[in-house]
Amino acid sequence: MQNLVFFIVFNCIIAKCSAMVGGITNQDANNQKYTDLAWKAVAQINNQSSNNRSYYYVPIKVVKASTQVVGGLSTDLEVLAGESSCKKGELQAQQISASNCQAKQGGSRALIKVNIWEKPWENFEQINAEKIRDVSANEQF
Repeated sequence: MQNLVFFIVFNCIIAKCSAMVGGITNQDANNQKYTDLAWKAVAQINNQSSNNRSYYYVPIKVVKASTQVVGGLSTDLEVLAGESSCKKGELQAQQISASNCQAKQGGSRALIKVNIWEKPWENFEQINAEKIRDVSANEQF
């Protein structure tokens, strides 16, 4: 009987661990690390397919965050981004930061999917952003 219990517990542990390898892990979207990553993606958030408006979008809030180990670390974020007071052409997207470009009160907003794939040992980083949808002013997150 003791061997049967050991066998069942051992197999449950092995099955649970093997299901986690390469699996997606939900993260705390309120962690400052994910807010920093959202700001790092500002240039991609403001590419033509995500934001064709006259003013830059900036991250307001990370709504969801998840990671996956895949030949490095892949981080997926859903970012609530909002129109800022920084006009395109006056600054380059790479110059935008939380200290010099704030979201406008009542400006347009959008939900943006951001993917950051990192392989630090190869000095590799790839950032992609794509607009999911526009967000109405009264929609809460």
